[in-house]
Amino acid sequence: MTYLALYRKWRPQTFGEIIGQEHIIRTLKNAVESGRTGHAYLFCGTRGTGKTTTAKVLAKALNCLERVGPEPCNQCDNCKNITAGLAVDVIEIDAASNRGIDEIRDLREKIKFAPAVTKFRVYIIDEVHMLTNEAFNALLKTLEEPPRHAVLILATTEPYKVPLTILSRCQRFDFKRIGPADIIERLREVAAGAGLEVEEEALRLIARAAEGGLRDALSILDQGAAFGELKITASDVHNILGTVRVDALDIMAGYLASGETGSALRLVSELISEGKDLRFFAREMTGYLRLLLLEKITPGSAAREAWGDPAMIATRATDFSMEGLLRGVEILAEVDQGMKWSSQPSIILELALVKACRAGVITRESSLLARLEAVEKELQMLSSTPPSAEKTMIPSQIVQQNDQPEPGGGHTASTSPAQISPPGDSEKKPAQEVQKTYQAMPEDIPLEKNGGKLPREAANSPLDLGIDLKQVTGSWGEILGRIRQERLPIYHNYVKTQPLALHGNSLVIGFPEGENLAREMAAQPEQKEYLEGLLQRFFQGEWQVSFKTYRGTTKMSEKGSDNGDRILNIKKRFRGVEVILDEEEGNTLF
Repeated sequence: MTYLALYRKWRPQTFGEIIGQEHIIRTLKNAVESGRTGHAYLFCGTRGTGKTTTAKVLAKALNCLERVGPEPCNQCDNCKNITAGLAVDVIEIDAASNRGIDEIRDLREKIKFAPAVTKFRVYIIDEVHMLTNEAFNALLKTLEEPPRHAVLILATTEPYKVPLTILSRCQRFDFKRIGPADIIERLREVAAGAGLEVEEEALRLIARAAEGGLRDALSILDQGAAFGELKITASDVHNILGTVRVDALDIMAGYLASGETGSALRLVSELISEGKDLRFFAREMTGYLRLLLLEKITPGSAAREAWGDPAMIATRATDFSMEGLLRGVEILAEVDQGMKWSSQPSIILELALVKACRAGVITRESSLLARLEAVEKELQMLSSTPPSAEKTMIPSQIVQQNDQPEPGGGHTASTSPAQISPPGDSEKKPAQEVQKTYQAMPEDIPLEKNGGKLPREAANSPLDLGIDLKQVTGSWGEILGRIRQERLPIYHNYVKTQPLALHGNSLVIGFPEGENLAREMAAQPEQKEYLEGLLQRFFQGEWQVSFKTYRGTTKMSEKGSDNGDRILNIKKRFRGVEVILDEEEGNTLF
């Protein structure tokens, strides 16, 4: 006897054996049991989802001689003949090869005759979308007013090609892709019945390769049985399909997460030397990143059952950010079409991997952004904690825009610390006290000439608020944080600023060299008023601010290096990080 393929031998013979289409089976069973079956059905769905099988089971249920309930008995002559394809009243037509108007005219003539044996004459037209427009037009009248003994079941994988006039005359059922879990369960049943020994990993590989089609899965299982002599391993399935192992996909995902471009390209070279299909690998890699994205969104996603170790997937998902996975899937999804039409698909794939690694679109969850946010928070904590017994260091070379003394004894460009410090400050602090460490400016830093000047009113009549520069500097990190919360667009103007001098209620804010645009923006009346109001909320009293530009770099005081050492340790921990990114906008702050 000729060998019968597994997908034919194990084709479902009852409604209960059809898996993954519960919404359709329930409707058809109720219709059969209540006697309310329609005269025309349209079954839509991808290949291998059970359209033709369901049509044959429905034909048996309608013509079963000993049916009890909605299920066919599969024991009567009608059921046996329909199962064997010998029933003269159940006609299957392949519309791909019988697509013309002549074939449909022949159908119209024959459908008028009463069935020879069964109760209903059933026509199953597969791939109905292949019919010509003329053939569809010839079929319209039959679909609209068929004989009482006739039932037409149309099946198609492309329902959008079927004219609306046909669709409106049929009951439409959409067959969905069968889930990996259902396919694996069915494969286990078939393997046990066929005497096959199949590894669990092999079942997962077959389910993934089938892409929702049970017939494809059974065909791969059949091929594996011939290859592995009734024992099918994951390695056998990889050899049959030309696929790569899941651990290779995971290794590549690790390279993408860490930006290891060289390692990623070496892995591609190994796949080429092993004769793997690179386009299939690109699709597999896209699917794996998609799975990681699902795991990121919904931990424990059922889709991972077809991909191997759940713990491995959950661990790898933590290496990526949500944005990185989204961008990675987008890049690799675009590769498929490019590789399809390219004479050198390996170059297309390699360029995509280089782009993913070097552009930083696929990054670790705990990489740059997360680490920099931690640095920023710790720096703000350090800056907002005023050190004990500190002495303010104030640059002595603050250059005013005029370079000339103000009339009436105003402050000049060489204003000394003693001139700017609040009255009585020198009496309160001993000489040996520790100097200020928060980005304090040394006295030997040269300043830009066009750095602005103190307001004349503040210079002539400062108000003593009982606050010294040390307190303002100690709270500056918190003030910047408040600006970021309240007015993010202008926050970038103040990121590199620091208090330079305080004369009563007049605060001089320093901008480093090269930040002239930020200084000019900060000097606009609206921003200036906001900053003065913010200082009033922090320290009470009325405030006036002015802006200066300084050159050079700041130095930590010798005795006040405790916090400086802590900050240095942070920088060493996050070596190579030289920018801080805005977590909301993704823009460089400093």
